[in-house]
Amino acid sequence: MPIPNCPDKFDSGALTTPAERLKPQLGHLPDVPPAVVLGYQHGLTEAVAERATDRTDICHRSDLYWLDDAVGFVGDFGFGAPISATITEDLVACGAEAVCILGGCGVLQREITPDDAILATSAIRDEGASNHYLPADQRATASADLVDALDSSLAAAGVTTHRGRTWTTSAFYRETAAEVEAYADDGVLGVDMEAAAMLAVAAFRDVDAAAVHSAGDYLTVDGWNPRVGEKTPPETFLTPTLDALREYVT
Repeated sequence: MPIPNCPDKFDSGALTTPAERLKPQLGHLPDVPPAVVLGYQHGLTEAVAERATDRTDICHRSDLYWLDDAVGFVGDFGFGAPISATITEDLVACGAEAVCILGGCGVLQREITPDDAILATSAIRDEGASNHYLPADQRATASADLVDALDSSLAAAGVTTHRGRTWTTSAFYRETAAEVEAYADDGVLGVDMEAAAMLAVAAFRDVDAAAVHSAGDYLTVDGWNPRVGEKTPPETFLTPTLDALREYVT
């Protein structure tokens, strides 16, 4: 049975909104910068904390780190599509105009090296959350102008970038050889657990969104290569990502 189960899903309004939930929990609707980065690796959160100017509570899940008046960061809230969708909803309700994932992904194309960055132009929706925001025939697409800005900033910092489709799945331990072969042959760059959900929420709420991935483990039909000691951590791309977002929203 396709998701959502109810065929009238997209003709019916939600019972509550993020703002209606946030106000009772926090006592007010907190302010956020116009651009916010979502991060998943603890090392990235530590790198952000060292340069943050302030911290505020966001829905009792994680702190929002302020880098300046234009850009903030939320991390250490877990990983996966549902929590990413929820955090994105909360940020948009508080005033975020652009949301960007900065994380890692599995690599499907051999020419992508550990030092490269992957910029998702769209994400294949192989998880559940996005299906409650967009009909099945609609792509989860990144904002083209924001992808351009991120690409330019990363390239100026000396980073080799690859732009294209990525694959989002919630079943980390059910990534199969058949899927990897099919997606790799179709030119899909990598696999993650969050981008499709975040992009779908952003499309539904009419805000800009993008995803920057560092190259993580390597997936082929022959198996899984964790590339221990070879990976470039997401925090390597933090400064050019923040610079692009800051210029984009100001």
